[in-house]
Amino acid sequence: MAGSDRTQQPPESDADRPPSHAVTARALVARARTGALSTIAREPNGFPYGSLVALAADEQGMPLLLLSQMAEHRQNLDVRSEASVLVAEAHAADEDPLALARVTLLGRCAQVETGAPALEARRFFLGIHPRAQAYVDFADFAFYRLTVQAIRYVGGFGRMSWVSVDAYRTAVPGSSR
Repeated sequence: MAGSDRTQQPPESDADRPPSHAVTARALVARARTGALSTIAREPNGFPYGSLVALAADEQGMPLLLLSQMAEHRQNLDVRSEASVLVAEAHAADEDPLALARVTLLGRCAQVETGAPALEARRFFLGIHPRAQAYVDFADFAFYRLTVQAIRYVGGFGRMSWVSVDAYRTAVPGSSR
C-alpha cells in the first residue's frame, strides 16, 4: 500500500514466546528438593509457623512431604490442614535472590491414604530423596500431600501473578504454555 509505513511482522511462534508463569512455576516446583512449609501454629495459636522440609512434586505438581509425628509442622497439620510451600530458584552468592523466581503453593496438606496411594507416594519420594530410605519406615513418619488451591508466582522484580491451578497442573515444563 502506497504511503504505508507499516511492515508486516511474521506471527510470533511458540518458540519465540517466553514461558507462561504456569510453566515456569511448574518447572521450579519440579526441580525443587526442599521448600519452606508454613503451617498454622497450635502454640502460639494461629500464628504462621515456617520450617524447612524435603519435598518431591508428584505428576500433577503437588508437593509430597515425608513428615515425622515429632515435628512441630506435622502436629500443626494434624490440627489444621491449611498450609503453603514456598520454593525458590537457587542463586549464586553474587546474585540478588529477590531478582529470581519463586512460587508459593497454598492449599490443604493431609496425610496420603494408606495402601496404593501411600506406596506410590513412597516410590516417587524415594526416587527423588533416596537417603530418606534410612527413616521412611520409622513408625512416626508418614507421607503428606499439599493439594494446591492457589498459586502465587514471582519471577523477580515486577514479574508476578496468581496462576490458575488448572494452568499449573497442565503446564509442561520446557514449553511456552
